[in-house]
Amino acid sequence: MIRNLIRYPDPTIRLISANVRFFNDELTGWITDMVDTMKANDLDALSAILIGIQYNVIVIKEGEQYVPYINARLIKQSDKATFTERSLYYPGISVEVERFTKVTLIYEDENGTPRHRDLEGEEARRFQQYLDYSFGSTFVDRVDREMKKRIGDHLEFGLITDARGGSCPTVFYRDYFRRGAKGVMALIVASFAVPFFTSGPVREWGYAIDKCLLIAVVALMIGYFFYAQFEARQYKQCTSCQTGNIIGTTALLAVQLVIVSLGVFFWMAP
Repeated sequence: MIRNLIRYPDPTIRLISANVRFFNDELTGWITDMVDTMKANDLDALSAILIGIQYNVIVIKEGEQYVPYINARLIKQSDKATFTERSLYYPGISVEVERFTKVTLIYEDENGTPRHRDLEGEEARRFQQYLDYSFGSTFVDRVDREMKKRIGDHLEFGLITDARGGSCPTVFYRDYFRRGAKGVMALIVASFAVPFFTSGPVREWGYAIDKCLLIAVVALMIGYFFYAQFEARQYKQCTSCQTGNIIGTTALLAVQLVIVSLGVFFWMAP
């Protein structure tokens, strides 16, 4: 089925695409729609978000084949060059954009099989452009302030910078709890050097402080877990908001806490 391409000023372009977690007929249908839309519009590449599907799926025309790249990520990039880019979203506008000319990417195919690939030159540039769409970005985010202003002044409604709900935030406040817990544990580990240099009252004092810091770590972990649940309800489409990720992060912190606690009670104890 041929779908309509989203165009300026549709704010959907600013939505961050979620990872695909299912490889079934629904995904196959999306890919088929993307290919049909590409053929109808004579396109060499398409990101799912450009037809309103908020998942990280990119289809690239390679020869006579239309190849899907699912959950793609760049893991290596090198060398840069300046390219002239045009956008499906901002028709009639072209800008000079600096891109990597060599990239290595990992992705999954339509069956969920992990794969990787090296791209160079125009292929690398094109893939970076369409991967940007999956992460709520367009080429205007890669130009300098002066050029961005010129583009904004040229457009009837200015640049689209807000998805108006539904996108993943760039900062999750739960991460402050996680970083705080890790920072306090790092401070406790640093205190393990105290017994090498002193003993007696100073060591007892350090042991007492470490026990208080352990309580602080537990409090921060509890804060992380419950605040993460709150953010998960707000940003259900974000990969990092899924319950499994939250539980996994909490479990990892718990393991680190156990190790640090053993050090406190068996090494720091007077």
